[in-house]
Amino acid sequence: MQRWIALLTAFVLAACANLNGAADKAQRNEEQFAGEHATLAACVVAKLQSDGRSFLRPLQFKNRQYPDMHASEIHAYDTRYLRNAIATYAPSNPDAILIYGNPALEIQSAAQRDDNDKPVYAFALLLQQADDAKVTASLRGDPFFANIAWKILESCAAATAKP
Repeated sequence: MQRWIALLTAFVLAACANLNGAADKAQRNEEQFAGEHATLAACVVAKLQSDGRSFLRPLQFKNRQYPDMHASEIHAYDTRYLRNAIATYAPSNPDAILIYGNPALEIQSAAQRDDNDKPVYAFALLLQQADDAKVTASLRGDPFFANIAWKILESCAAATAKP
């Protein structure tokens, strides 16, 4: 009986250690870049959309602007975990009707920003205008996808900094 209790306790501890929770949504990176938030966000979304790697295929990108905060935020939603996803458009469906091009820009208020975290997302990249020439970028989410997004942001910032 004691063996079963010990085994059950070990199993529960291992399961709790692997739960996806607030730790996965923790802040990953924060840095300042030269540029304008809307331009950088458009560049990042365009590069993510055109990236042909198979592990990025299930991601759906949302580019949101918050004029009252002078900020843009990019959410990458994993369509495999979205409720009410239509299989016809799901990237995981090999017969899906894929929608190419940049997603429509959404303009929201800062008060609506908290509602954007309710669905499961792979990463969220916030680009907030620090001054006329600099943007503060902060990234949270899955470490694997967040690292890809951060590298793309760095390449966009480098491309816009060069005349």
